[in-house]
Amino acid sequence: MESESKKQGDALMQENEPDFEKHIDDIVKAIGDKLERNVIANELKRYVDEYGIDLATAKESIVRKHYGNPDELSIGGEKLLAQVGPGETSVSFKAKIMSIYKKEINTKEGSKKTIYEGEIGDSSGKLRYTFWNDEFEFQPNDVVEISNAYTKSWNDIITVNIGDRAVIKTIEDNELKELDLGVVKNSNTQSGQKSEVVNLKPGMRNVSVKLRVIDIEPRKINIKGEEKTIFGGNIGDHTGTCRFTSWEDHNITAGKAYLVENAYVKEFNGPDLQFGEYSKFTEMENDTLPSLSEYEAGMNYTLAQLDERNGASDAVVEGHVFNIREGSGLIFRDKETKRLIRNGDDRKNAEPDLRVKMIFDDGSGSCTAYLNREITEKLIGRNLDSCLEFVKENFGPEALLEEMEDALLLKPLKLRGFARSDEYGLSFFAKSCEPASEIDVPNAARQFLAALEG
Repeated sequence: MESESKKQGDALMQENEPDFEKHIDDIVKAIGDKLERNVIANELKRYVDEYGIDLATAKESIVRKHYGNPDELSIGGEKLLAQVGPGETSVSFKAKIMSIYKKEINTKEGSKKTIYEGEIGDSSGKLRYTFWNDEFEFQPNDVVEISNAYTKSWNDIITVNIGDRAVIKTIEDNELKELDLGVVKNSNTQSGQKSEVVNLKPGMRNVSVKLRVIDIEPRKINIKGEEKTIFGGNIGDHTGTCRFTSWEDHNITAGKAYLVENAYVKEFNGPDLQFGEYSKFTEMENDTLPSLSEYEAGMNYTLAQLDERNGASDAVVEGHVFNIREGSGLIFRDKETKRLIRNGDDRKNAEPDLRVKMIFDDGSGSCTAYLNREITEKLIGRNLDSCLEFVKENFGPEALLEEMEDALLLKPLKLRGFARSDEYGLSFFAKSCEPASEIDVPNAARQFLAALEG
């Protein structure tokens, strides 16, 4: 079934071309002249059409990816309330006001402030709202258009916040005006967008996915002074794996396969699939998903896939080492925090360590990959003590870096670890490393140089 966010994106981007141009203008304002307009248009359409991400989240993702300022975005795509997710910074919609409650609160500065709270609804669901200004010139049953609001979530309950940057006005909409909100379906009963694990991206909401629970572990957290048990672990399908967090006890078991409905996606070292109070689990019989033993070897990704999905908690990649970067070789860490100590920092509480920081490329993309001490020792054939002695004998670390370059440059490697993508690009933190099958080095080099030039 075609997702509502995709339908709405199509409507905005194809049927209403002038509005689409406004969204491109909005992105250009936030990232400057880093991209051509046609590149922005293609990327925006891919996020909405292929990945099913709502327009506002897609715009913010593009701006963050290209090191722009998401706060500069001012135009959000209009949504149904069922499509409004937690943590959105600019959301727009039409709704009917169901209730209004005046409330007095104490600010951080110690003064008193009047706010308004209540519920709004449309044909897809209901949401709470908070209006943060002193005067609320609306009545129950008014139909309003709200733009540039933001959302927060507590215990899986989303609240729309209407602050100074938001605009709210009454509009004429007979369909909403005549809507009987007493029988509005809860957004959690809406049909969700079906997805495979490899296509999960932070910001997706109301997701349906067939998965196997690889492992699960309970842990206790403290919320407002009360102890709560949540559950975390890893799930997978035939396309990949990712972490999950369950805020309720859904009685799920490691090794079993489920159809999960009404989940949503946040980010922690890549996508983190979240299960709340209204998530639904249906155990699958005779599933065709990989077995637990098949997941033990890890799931293969391209670097382009990892970059698109903002990383992964467990991934296997194959490629070549193209450069050994500054910060490789003999380094020093704080004994207690294990924090890297840089040149000029106090080394009184430091201990030596080894690592490789390198540019790793697989033809589809590149990343900064980090190899820990254990892996580094195996690759260069020296342990830490030998490296310390070698550096002393050669009056500096340069000779050790040359050994690393001789051992690694243009070598095909297979890495397994976790990846994350942020404003600095894609980073891969290897937990294991082994020689990879030979890759076409000249072709990979051409693709790497083309990526640098493009």
